[in-house]
Amino acid sequence: MRKLERALEDGTLTPGAALDPLVRAAHEAMSFALRSAAARVLGSIAGRAYDATWEVAERAAFALLEVARDADAPAERVVLLHAIGRGFRNAWLMPYVHSRLFDEDGAVVEAAISAAGGLAFPALEETIASTFLNDEAAPPLRRAAIAALGRMGADSAAALLAERVDVTKDAIECAAALTALTEIRSDAARDRTHVLLERELPRDVLLAAVRYLAEIGDEAALIAIRSLSRNGDAALRLAANQAGRALDAEQKRDPDERILAALTERDRAVRAILARRLRTLPAADVLARAEVLLSDDPRGVIQVIAEVRRPEVTRFLVAIAADESADVLVRSRAAGSIEADEPWERDALVDLVRTVKEAPVRVAAAQTLGAFAPPGFVLDRLSSLADDPAPSVRGALLWALQLAARPRELVGKERARAEAVLRRALTDDDPNVRRRAAYVGGNLDAAALVPDLVELARRETERVELRIAAFSALGDIGASSRVADLVHLWNKEDDPRALWAASRALERALVVVETGEDGAPPSMPSSMQPRSAPPSIARVNERLTKLLGAVDPRVRAAAVRVAGLAPGVLPAAQIVGLAQDESPRVREKAIAALGRALGAEAEDVLALALSDAEPAVRERAAEALVAIDSAAAFARVVVLVATMPDRAVALRLARLLRARSDEEAIAALSGAVARVGPDDPIYEHLLALKLAAIETGRPLAPASARPVDQAIGEHFPAWARLRDVRGFAPLAKSLRTAEMLYAARAHGAGADADQSAAIVLWMKCLEGYMHAWLAPRLRSLHERPASVWELADRLLGGGWNTYQRWLGERWQDPVKVGAIEVEVPLRSSVNALRDLQERRARPLDSPLSVTEWSRLMLFLAVEHASGPKNLLGVKSRDPDRVARLAHRLQVLAQIRNVVTHRSTADTPTLDAFRGRYYTAFEELTGLA
Repeated sequence: MRKLERALEDGTLTPGAALDPLVRAAHEAMSFALRSAAARVLGSIAGRAYDATWEVAERAAFALLEVARDADAPAERVVLLHAIGRGFRNAWLMPYVHSRLFDEDGAVVEAAISAAGGLAFPALEETIASTFLNDEAAPPLRRAAIAALGRMGADSAAALLAERVDVTKDAIECAAALTALTEIRSDAARDRTHVLLERELPRDVLLAAVRYLAEIGDEAALIAIRSLSRNGDAALRLAANQAGRALDAEQKRDPDERILAALTERDRAVRAILARRLRTLPAADVLARAEVLLSDDPRGVIQVIAEVRRPEVTRFLVAIAADESADVLVRSRAAGSIEADEPWERDALVDLVRTVKEAPVRVAAAQTLGAFAPPGFVLDRLSSLADDPAPSVRGALLWALQLAARPRELVGKERARAEAVLRRALTDDDPNVRRRAAYVGGNLDAAALVPDLVELARRETERVELRIAAFSALGDIGASSRVADLVHLWNKEDDPRALWAASRALERALVVVETGEDGAPPSMPSSMQPRSAPPSIARVNERLTKLLGAVDPRVRAAAVRVAGLAPGVLPAAQIVGLAQDESPRVREKAIAALGRALGAEAEDVLALALSDAEPAVRERAAEALVAIDSAAAFARVVVLVATMPDRAVALRLARLLRARSDEEAIAALSGAVARVGPDDPIYEHLLALKLAAIETGRPLAPASARPVDQAIGEHFPAWARLRDVRGFAPLAKSLRTAEMLYAARAHGAGADADQSAAIVLWMKCLEGYMHAWLAPRLRSLHERPASVWELADRLLGGGWNTYQRWLGERWQDPVKVGAIEVEVPLRSSVNALRDLQERRARPLDSPLSVTEWSRLMLFLAVEHASGPKNLLGVKSRDPDRVARLAHRLQVLAQIRNVVTHRSTADTPTLDAFRGRYYTAFEELTGLA
């Protein structure tokens, strides 16, 4: 695959010639890596890379959409969406990406947001900004949305992004928002950035702020550039150099040079980036030059000018779209390039739809409008298009409706009206309109259309593409009330592609898809939750044996998918053989079928599949083993989740596990916990499973059976207040898990095992508490750093010797805790001042360690004549008390480091650590 890509890059292979081998590889390659690589190259061609023509780019896009119909597993969809994200401005890919923005799997949604950024259509900006750029969205999705909007050049979202330029709330998002605004070249955050640069900033935020001001031509960047140029860090000096060149280039405000630079760039994605340099120039100057060049290269000029995103540009594009003397393709490109985030711009698009004669222009205007208008607006202003003589215009109404609607938010009268439009379109005279209506119905989860979709699949005996569309929509919706009809249609179907889509529709009709609270993962994978199969399912057996032996792997895969839907239908021996099929897709469906229909009887085959080279096969095998109530099956899945490279999939599978009380399960969990380490996303989940297994198998002694909150409160009185604080909830969970682990092990449940897990979780809670309490105070000091720098200079200039002697009288080293002895050298504490001496702000994007905080407390929370000051404002006037507490905290941190990396903790160490921990934590809360 790499050779093929290199041949495309150096021009020895044309995109058209590469298309067929790429399509075959994307469907039929024996490895997931090869299929993924082929999809990525197809995505690039769909974006017209390698000088691909529009015709070839459209063929590549359709090939990707065909692959998308085969993708069931979330991991496959993620990879495919990243490939689709390379299809810059390929309109055929937009509806699929839009529909996946509302997928049930968070990883798929994040990939869809990224893909929307790659497609760079103004039509997707409003959906991403309004859905994900808010505090209610999950942080990973919000950050993906920030990056995508920057990549799209989404000037319509600049004001929302500027609100995220706030280092006091989230430094990571602040830097990301500045980077996005730099790509957009918007000055919306100019004033906020000026304020930022008056503070001590984390490194990433500082670099993003300087680059942002330089790229928009703000001379305020010069002060920071000069400062960075004198920095001892080479990376910062290079960044200052790049920012200086960007500022210099921006100050040369020549519209002709910028337009020509963009027009002469062949790669359309690069051209769009270059064109955004025009945004910082007066729109009138840019349009004056554009009018001169329009006759020479109208399509190029439209793409370049559309990137400016100003009201004057919208009027310019509307005028081109309405100009009957211009080429129709040029006019449609103009209509499709409009950013209609203002009411008057949407009204202008409605006028184009109603008054222009040429169908392509009206289609582009309608589709663009759908992306920026709510469903009610589209239904009110465009519903007359359902009677339009041009089939393409009738189809554009459906496209606009999908882009306007968010499937989960489309309710009440608006849903009923939308479904009425789609129902009518399903019987349209034009097959392309019927096909689009089917796909839109599936994407909008239009359950009311299930009978109509079944009828479409039944009557379209001559058009396989329409049957595929109907089955695909039924698969998206889940037609549980029409299983008998689906069985009948499946038995009649001969086309491999349609048979695959029909098998998926039948599967969704017979499988319960359940999610937990707040969209949590299902308690069992959906593939393992069959409904009570109706008698009609048995009728598939009439042709099942024949199809399972078909030459075409798609047919075998479709047949084996259906074979696992009901016990008694499955020809077991034949399916076991297909579990070793050469086609990865067939193996994947065979494993899922064996798990559904045979359960524990197939355990050995499923266990063997855990070592399959195909990730999807391993995942299906793990899901099937989870559903088997077997200690051996449980242990095998635990080993898999501890070792598999994809940690997101590992976490999803780990959440499916339920605790078992047998020794084999506990031993497997112990091994997995030791392997993954405390920083792994599944660590706490595996610990909780182990604890539940121990408690179930070996009931705790009466003393430890009391409520965990009571046990904590006896040693940590502040717990009664802290546990109900909303922001403390995640830390409280870790503390409770640690205490339950202590209770289980201290009373004989696994007392001979390593005791480190409880210590790790206790310290995780303490670290989070210290960061939440002290980070805002330290950040405030960064805003007025003179006093901190003066303190550092005084201590490092001679005061440290006096202070060190005073501390030495209170500083025990080494310290023994249970069976472990640790060193806490006092001389290391002064390292906390080094960054302050060099005038560098402590980065607070992520929690500092307990060691770092305790060292800072020695200098910034103690009042002593030798120099330390209580600049953090802790509630204590007793320097002796704070110094001794800082020592105890360092001892706890050293024990945590030892049991994590070099040693194991026994029960005496656990007991001693717990006593010291709660004493120190209680005293710490008294300083807050």
